[in-house]
Amino acid sequence: MLSFEEYAAHDALDLAGLVRAGDVSAAELMECALSAFETRDETVNAVVIRRDELARKDAAAAPGSTAFGGVPFLAKDVNVAVAGWPMTFASRYFSDAAPAATDSVLATRWRAAGLVVAGRTNTPEFATDFVCEPELYGPTLNPWDPARTPGGSSGGAAAAVAAGLVPMAHASDSGGSIRVPAACCGVFGFKPTSGLVATGAPIGPLVGGLNCDHVVTRSVRDSAALLDRIAGSEPGAPTAFAAPAGRFLDAARTPPRALRIGLCPLAPCGRSATAEITAALHEAGMLLAGMGHQVTDWSWPAGCDPYAPAAAFWTEEIAFALDERRAELGRAPAGDEVGPVIRWASERAARADGSHRVRMRQAAWDIRRRMARAMQDVDVLMTPVLAEPPLQTGLLSHLAARDLEAWQARSTAFAPFTEIFNLTGQPAMSVPLFQTGTGLPLGIQFAARVGDDLALMALAGDLERARPWPRLASPQPWSADLEAPAG
Repeated sequence: MLSFEEYAAHDALDLAGLVRAGDVSAAELMECALSAFETRDETVNAVVIRRDELARKDAAAAPGSTAFGGVPFLAKDVNVAVAGWPMTFASRYFSDAAPAATDSVLATRWRAAGLVVAGRTNTPEFATDFVCEPELYGPTLNPWDPARTPGGSSGGAAAAVAAGLVPMAHASDSGGSIRVPAACCGVFGFKPTSGLVATGAPIGPLVGGLNCDHVVTRSVRDSAALLDRIAGSEPGAPTAFAAPAGRFLDAARTPPRALRIGLCPLAPCGRSATAEITAALHEAGMLLAGMGHQVTDWSWPAGCDPYAPAAAFWTEEIAFALDERRAELGRAPAGDEVGPVIRWASERAARADGSHRVRMRQAAWDIRRRMARAMQDVDVLMTPVLAEPPLQTGLLSHLAARDLEAWQARSTAFAPFTEIFNLTGQPAMSVPLFQTGTGLPLGIQFAARVGDDLALMALAGDLERARPWPRLASPQPWSADLEAPAG
């Protein structure tokens, strides 16, 4: 069996290549992953659901000739049903949920690509926060610095990849939940155009179409190669999404044409990032200009703050999930079975009437139209991912338990740059180009027009070649500039 150092040195395509060459078996790779869970996850808490015998059985049956044949993989504890695996939404109300009987569309595509689910990763309850601190499983810690958050909601996924537990892991993004943890943990996070990847969820596109599912990875090529295999509409979808005319892996290997890139240091709400992050953004602009791209200053159109319409979509879906569970169990959640954010979301949804819902849909479409017009003169936008370095572990959950308005304001202040692209449906990515002065990862966000995923992936590959990033977390010896929890 490979040592941990040998296993973690490879990306997913490399590991699958070893299986095809006969240098290692899928069963041996699974033992590497399970051993890493035992020895490396104790200080991270990324993997929260394990069924080791099922994982071993599936590894033994994995198709070894496929692109990712035999590669251990982790599914986030929301959204995607995987046969044999429970899904709890990191909620006590769902903690005894039965394992899924069948695979969803996306899980079927994972298996066809050769991936083997080895566990489920931690997430905030119902994936509702930019940190990863559910009451059910406890917080996931950032492998670069355990005093700081790995981000959310795909915090368990990003922490697992950064710590070397698996080379890539499922992530989902309704407001930044791929890109925020990717930036916190120094991995690559690509959010596709809305509708490009179907989950097969019973209610169709999740969070009113804001949600996108893909992965966080250490290498760009892993993200691209998997997208080649999972892109496409769900059978029966009323509007089929036309996948790009080309392969994502080819795009990642090919330098893009000269792009018109708009550099924007402010968030749609007008908030700015720290001086260090803003300086890194401008350094990225100089890097891109040196690569032959045209970089110009760009500003958001007026009236495109996404918070109000986006909140209407995700709070309604939480209320629906709770109603379905209530009908299944024949009882409402007990006082400690859902956290304060979930109760707040459910109550907020209950107060909204039909007219409010229509107004929010109208507001969302208005923002989409404004953004489409504003991007006519640029191919790609470049912004920070975060307004500040990863927050102190426990800060936001402490606020949520005491003052939900303060929680909402502080959460938005941390990551105000990402949600806009969920509302517009544009592809966006976090690229881990820099580190802070204290050695923490610092990601830069790039977004393209709807459907221009290939161009964005080509830019990612070119940036990786121009400025390679560390493949694994380098733990920090101390935590600097931490805030004390409020109160």
